[in-house]
Amino acid sequence: MTGQVGQVELLAVGAGPSNLGLAVALEELAPELAESSLLIDRNAVIGWQQGMLMPWATSQVSFLKDLVTQRDPRSRFSFLNHLYETGRLDDFVNLSTFTPYRVEFTEYLRWVAKSLHKVRIELGREVVSMRARWDGHGAVTGWITTLADGAKINSRYLVYGGSREANIPPVLAGLPRDRVIHSTEYRQRVAQLSGELPYRVAVVGSSPECGRDVPGAERRPS
Repeated sequence: MTGQVGQVELLAVGAGPSNLGLAVALEELAPELAESSLLIDRNAVIGWQQGMLMPWATSQVSFLKDLVTQRDPRSRFSFLNHLYETGRLDDFVNLSTFTPYRVEFTEYLRWVAKSLHKVRIELGREVVSMRARWDGHGAVTGWITTLADGAKINSRYLVYGGSREANIPPVLAGLPRDRVIHSTEYRQRVAQLSGELPYRVAVVGSSPECGRDVPGAERRPS
């Protein structure tokens, strides 16, 4: 695919909730534009904050804040319809909660992606640069997006919805990698720690999940 040039009307970078919500809106409200739209993501699978997908982790907002309910509660792309279609509706209702597990919400996002009929989704496509196209009068007429494999995508509209990037404070940046774990890679990194060693852990930030299940962690009252 090196050097290949593609042309779409709208290119959305990042297959997270924002751009999947956009894809749903395009399918329901602008089907002609949807048929010339492409959504790409650098990951091989769709996942919502994959570093925080521990079994007990729940969303911090109501399931009604899904991709579509507040715009159209009758949409077939709603979280409730996902539960119904996948046979999970009764189980979720009996949980007596408005906040689904993060794992389940990720499954919802994947279900939505598979349910799209017009917007095209391509995974494993990493972006390395995005630049504007200009006309002779200095007005932006479109965008040229270059991918890691050398392919280029020309689009009239460009929507960027990339995931959060790890932000390590400068005072911690010089520490060895095995001493600092950012939430974006928490699940993967914690799984690599030994369960035999005693760990003294400092949690920086307000995430309720971080530090909850560090093997051998020594917990002291603050």
